[in-house]
Amino acid sequence: MPATGTEDPHLVTSDTPPPAQDRSHSAAHRASLHGRKMADRRVHRARPATAQYFRYTGSGPDVVTARTAASLESSQIGRIAARWRRTLYGRPIATADEAGERLTKVKALAVFSSDALSSVAYATEALLFTLLIAGPAFFGVALPISILIVAILGLVTVSYRQTIRAYPNGGGSYIVAKTNLGTLPGLIAAAALLTDYVLTVSVSVAAGIANLASAFPGALGDFRVELSVLAILVIMVINMRGVRESGSVFAIPTYVFVGSVLVMLGAAAVQFMLGSAPVVTDVLANVSPLQGLGLLLLLRTFADGCSAMTGVEAISNGVPAFRKPEANNARQTLVAMSALLGVMFIGITLLALNSGAVPSDNETIISQIARATFGGGSVPYFTLLISTFLILVLAANTAFSDFPRLASLLARDRFMPTRFAFRGERLAFSTGIAVLAALAAVVVVIFNARVEALIPLYAVGVFTSFTLSQFGMVRHWWVDRGLSWRRSIVVNAVGGSATAVVAVIFAVAKFSLGAWVILIIIPVLVGLMAFVRREYRSGERDLAVSPEFVPGSRPSRGNRVVIPVAGLRRDVVAAVKLGSTMTDGQVIAVHVTDDLEESEALRARFATALPGVRFVTIETPYRDLINPLIHWLRASADDERASRTIVILAEYVVRHWWGRLLYNQNTRLIRTALLGERDLVIVDLPFRSRPKDS
Repeated sequence: MPATGTEDPHLVTSDTPPPAQDRSHSAAHRASLHGRKMADRRVHRARPATAQYFRYTGSGPDVVTARTAASLESSQIGRIAARWRRTLYGRPIATADEAGERLTKVKALAVFSSDALSSVAYATEALLFTLLIAGPAFFGVALPISILIVAILGLVTVSYRQTIRAYPNGGGSYIVAKTNLGTLPGLIAAAALLTDYVLTVSVSVAAGIANLASAFPGALGDFRVELSVLAILVIMVINMRGVRESGSVFAIPTYVFVGSVLVMLGAAAVQFMLGSAPVVTDVLANVSPLQGLGLLLLLRTFADGCSAMTGVEAISNGVPAFRKPEANNARQTLVAMSALLGVMFIGITLLALNSGAVPSDNETIISQIARATFGGGSVPYFTLLISTFLILVLAANTAFSDFPRLASLLARDRFMPTRFAFRGERLAFSTGIAVLAALAAVVVVIFNARVEALIPLYAVGVFTSFTLSQFGMVRHWWVDRGLSWRRSIVVNAVGGSATAVVAVIFAVAKFSLGAWVILIIIPVLVGLMAFVRREYRSGERDLAVSPEFVPGSRPSRGNRVVIPVAGLRRDVVAAVKLGSTMTDGQVIAVHVTDDLEESEALRARFATALPGVRFVTIETPYRDLINPLIHWLRASADDERASRTIVILAEYVVRHWWGRLLYNQNTRLIRTALLGERDLVIVDLPFRSRPKDS
């Protein structure tokens, strides 16, 4: 820029750049350049080399923010892998853009309520399947049981509305139980939920594939397991793309399903009023040995019907994913979800009882009543069944939303590996998503994608976590004593008591059918989480720096430096140069060999090229290269009274991936063997090849 008559007081007019600390702080320096002619003067703004990858935020001279270029892969294989990740998951999202990834109430209802809303597709069928043991004549018992379940649903909904009010930043069962009841109840709630999330994915996907097979009988029945695993992988990929995108994907199937069910119930009601009630025909019912309708069978029926309530807690866990005001939006979404769930559950049960639907291996209950209402092969019939398939499969998304979030909270508290707390490029907890998908796929394969085999394991964990959360809220209100605390205590106490009774019923009624597995898994998970926490605490004690710690004025150079060598090469020369800066004594080159003549020739070469290096030969008659070196390091350290031994491992950095199979095998073995040795430091020295004339 040309100079003006007025000098800029901040302009650097000398050709000497400003001090390094000034350049770092401003991310650039300006220098005034003079030409040959009068007034031929301009300012050259020079940016540091790091400006391509980092920007200076102004918070201090040593505070920088990485640009997109800083996250680009440098190797060809890395760039190819990154291109595939972008194709599958989308471009990376910056942390500052997280607010834009939050959900509206419409999308949140699809993301967090798909599990609860989809359960109406199999809850009534689970009720009737159990009552079939007593005979179709007792199907009428399903209606009062369904009404009782909806009443409990209302209690749980009111209770969780209070939980959201008390914990506007997310009040899942783990947080509430741990904060108010202690660590052990919190871990029990967490273990119960983690188990249930895995089963949610398995049951939802298996039920969805079963409904799809009902729409196309004979074509898909033999591939239920394969299709279920494929569906789990598809949901995993969608969730890896982030919360907002998964909400957009799942919103349409969720609302099409809800609309189709409500239209079916309305159409059936009109047909009843017109005197042409829908009637189910051509269904081959399951055959079960008959027994009397006893108390245990009633309890099992009630327990199966309570599977309609799974997923209700998801909204209270995911409050931070809502747009502002988060708590109000979450409370409104919870009420909408519960109202829709109650209406659809009661309606489907009524329609099933009055149309003559029966549990069958060949066709689901919802397919039977849809066929009787709309007519088989009609557009509304296929719309309902396909949307049922989609929402059942996508209902697993509720678990994919909450399992990783809960795992991240446990990792933050050091009850799970800290890897679960890190978010991926799309702000999703990628590790938790991948682990959930793997576990659910294993469960589907083990149980052959059979919904009736998975249901007995289902919901035990849900009601256990419900109970701990509600009693935790009772103590919260007792201690806090805020606005309307007495009413809040009563609501949560009643809700907790109801869910506790349901949990006990589940454990008793379903124990012999598989619930015993869950009753074993939950304590095992609690023990594992406690073990992880203990290991982290032990490591923190070992690594902690006391507040009184003052480092020495200068590092000690009284070290012994050892370099394992196989020959005189450029990487070894680089290691010797580095080692000479770490000790005042001689650098020791150690050659382990079974050929003394070769070693003596190598000694002569070292004496000529590196005369200041001490050369030690270890002959190994049994051709073992690693253990003799380790024992020599230990014994010689005692003999030489060395306070610390530094072992420098020179490693040739190959140009191509296949070179890793050809080089550095012994280096890796030595590194692994030396890890954990007392008073020994391992230094890795990568050596990159350069042009020969350099």
